[in-house]
Amino acid sequence: MSSQPSKSLETFENPQPDRDYTIRIEVPEFTCLCPKTGQPDFAELT
Repeated sequence: MSSQPSKSLETFENPQPDRDYTIRIEVPEFTCLCPKTGQPDFAELT
C-alpha cells in the first residue's frame, strides 16, 4: 500500500447490473486530518 495519496479510483463491472443494491456503512467514529489546518477532525458516518 502506498503512503502517497492517489487520484485514481479503481472500478470494475457489475456482475448483476439488473439487481438493485443497498449498501449501508455505519462507523461510530473516525478521525482524519483537516486539509486546511492539518488539525485532527472527528466525525460520525451514518
